[in-house]
Order: sequence, then structure tokens, then C-alpha cells
Amino acid sequence: MRIWGGLLLAVAMATPQAARANPEVIDQLEPEGGEWEVEWQGYFGGEGEQGFEALYGLNDHLAIGAEVEFEGPDSGFEFEEVSAVLLYRFTDHSDKPVGFGILGEASITRGGGFAGFSTRAIVERKRDGWWLQGNAILRHEREDGAKGTGLAYAVSAQAEIAEEIWLGFEASGQPLRVSGNPALAPEGPHYVGPSLTIEKEIGDDGEVEIGLAWLERVAGSSAPSGPRVFVQFIF
Repeated sequence: MRIWGGLLLAVAMATPQAARANPEVIDQLEPEGGEWEVEWQGYFGGEGEQGFEALYGLNDHLAIGAEVEFEGPDSGFEFEEVSAVLLYRFTDHSDKPVGFGILGEASITRGGGFAGFSTRAIVERKRDGWWLQGNAILRHEREDGAKGTGLAYAVSAQAEIAEEIWLGFEASGQPLRVSGNPALAPEGPHYVGPSLTIEKEIGDDGEVEIGLAWLERVAGSSAPSGPRVFVQFIF
């Protein structure tokens, strides 16, 4: 019994923890050429997760930048990974019926190892008092020699209830594991809840966007329900 107990303990310690246990983030088709986008977003359910992103628009189609992610603040802040980010916008929702783009990320861990990559298709429509956003995500994660590949999504629908104030709902989840370790490619977690976004112009060319959402876990056994906040600056 002691031998089997020791083996089970060793397996448990070697099993990777779920790398994407929190709700998905909705990425947008920003910034435009010559602009900076700087964003902080935090999820406060369970252990919590914080992300800081900076992107620069090389032109009206291509933007590059980086993102840093931390776990916390429930048990203190711990650096998780840093990612190189590339966004290519094919169409802009300001002059086309629907904006569409592709965003790719490649990540390394705090130890310098390759943590994985993700590719997401982004669609956005902001017209006639409605703001619709959607992300379809393919993600590959690696940890301690294990691998996992899965599909995820994030969607938002909001109506303009006052000038530059949007109210609606947000939903996200990981519906399918394509291959690999279930801890690195979870299958089944889904979240949904109300969301509020406030936009405010700053100066001649700047803008701040503040978002609040409560994300209720309706399926799966990932991070518990909780609030999410983000603050985004465009300048």
C-alpha cells in the first residue's frame, strides 16, 4: 500500500496543473496604425489572473507587441509567462459591415521554456447601437514535458444604453480538447454573465475603455465564478 501510495503521489506531483483554468479574454481589433494600445485585465475568481498587454500599430493592418501574465492576487502575485503578440486586421468594423482579424501569440515560461502558442480569429461589429464581438481560439500548451491542444471561444453582445456606455452579456469556454493532456487542454468549462463597458475620449486622439463583468461558471470544474475588470488605453 505504501508503494502504491508513493506512486500515486509522484504521479500527482508530476501532473501539470490546468494552464487555462480561468474564463477566456475577448481580444479586439486594436490598435490602428501609429497608435499604442495598453491594457490591464484581471480575473478575481479563485486564485485569480492578471494580464498586462502593450501593442503598437505598425500600419492599419499590422500590430505587434507583448503580454505578461501573473497568477493572483488570492495567494500573492506569481509571474506565469510572457508572450509575443502579432495582430493582423483584414477589415475594420468602422468602414466595413464586420471587422475581421487574426491574432497569434507565442509564450515562454518564467524559466525560459516554450509554454505554447495560440491563434484566434476575431470578428467585431459596432453599429446601430449594438456592439458584437467574438473570438474563436486554437491553443497549444506545454508544461513539464506534457502537451495539450484545445479549442476555446469568447463572445460578447452589448447595447448602447447611453452615450459611450454599453450593457450586455459575455460568455466564454473551452468546448473541445483536440489532443493531449486534459490539464493543459480542458474540455467542458463554460462561463456566462452580465457585462458593462464605458468608453471615454482623452485629449485629441486618446481613448480609455473600462469593462466590468461577472462571469458565472455554468459548466465544468475550472476556476469558480467571479468578477473581471479591464482598463484599456489607446493613444
